[in-house]
Amino acid sequence: MTTSRNRMPGLDALRGVAALLVLLFHTRGMVLPTSVLSHGYLAVDLFFVISGLVLARAHDDALRDGGGRKFMRRRLVRLYPMVLLGMAVGSALLLAFGMDLTTVGILIGLAVLFIPFTDATDVFPLNGPQWSLFWELAVNLLYAVVAPWLTFRRLVILTIVGGIAHVLLALQFGTGSLGPHTGDWFAGGPRVIFGFFAGVLLARRLESGRLRIPVLPIWVNLAVVCAILSAPVPEAGRAAFDLVAALVVFPLLVGSAARAEVGRGRSLLDGLAAISYALYALHIPILSAAAEIIARGVLPGVPGLLIGGVALVIALLAAIVAHRVFEPWAALRLRNLGRAQPRSTSLPSSQTR
Repeated sequence: MTTSRNRMPGLDALRGVAALLVLLFHTRGMVLPTSVLSHGYLAVDLFFVISGLVLARAHDDALRDGGGRKFMRRRLVRLYPMVLLGMAVGSALLLAFGMDLTTVGILIGLAVLFIPFTDATDVFPLNGPQWSLFWELAVNLLYAVVAPWLTFRRLVILTIVGGIAHVLLALQFGTGSLGPHTGDWFAGGPRVIFGFFAGVLLARRLESGRLRIPVLPIWVNLAVVCAILSAPVPEAGRAAFDLVAALVVFPLLVGSAARAEVGRGRSLLDGLAAISYALYALHIPILSAAAEIIARGVLPGVPGLLIGGVALVIALLAAIVAHRVFEPWAALRLRNLGRAQPRSTSLPSSQTR
């Protein structure tokens, strides 16, 4: 069990490794074979559960006393700067590859306001991962509003309702990857409601001392996550597999990791956790630029594998720089607005929520 209320190193490890796997998932076809990490999108479900647990652990008491407005200010201060940076990178790359300024301007306006754009493949074309941040903020607002009335029984009901809706939609679409695209963007709602409030439920059980999930060694938890995201599943069984992972396995893993200690490799895992949000927010525009360079033959004679590998390294370096320089700078500038401490964005995930 973790020895400090301010640290949950097992969750930090889980989040950091999951963020790295998301990066690798999006290099398929350039660096990795397309058959690898075929369920990488499920990492988002894991993030939602972690977020619910960490936020409830830090803010549940205050929210039940009516601190919703302060909570939402903190969430905006925490999430918005990296959203803007990712949007800026994505805009610059789209302009560089020939998209007209008017269209990019419209997309910027929509992205700034967190309005999904439903006339493209991705609902946030400038930076695809913004779809999950859209739903993260939406569920944060829901949590802030209902927290004063969210008894344990009501919390269980809300979580179950989100889960049932997610089951129905996943079976309809044949996959648990719901939310990023025009045709299924609305289906991200039940997905995040279940994951986030399952995390809140875990936090309350943890705080009351009634969490009965066995504590596995953290490396077992990480191995299970890697196995789930990599499992070769026939297309006909994709939805069922995704649902079992998101609704059953991931909450159990998060409940286990929340009390797990991390020994060997702690520094590396803490480092991955620290850059996880920046990496998630920035990697898609960089990898998309590499894919465009390969598709257009901009660098004739240079293997696509090399271009993709360089883009992967650039994404990691950009995340490190953004985490160490941009995030503390942005937090400092927004301190009066959100009353956020500048240090908050330079710590592992279990301390940054």
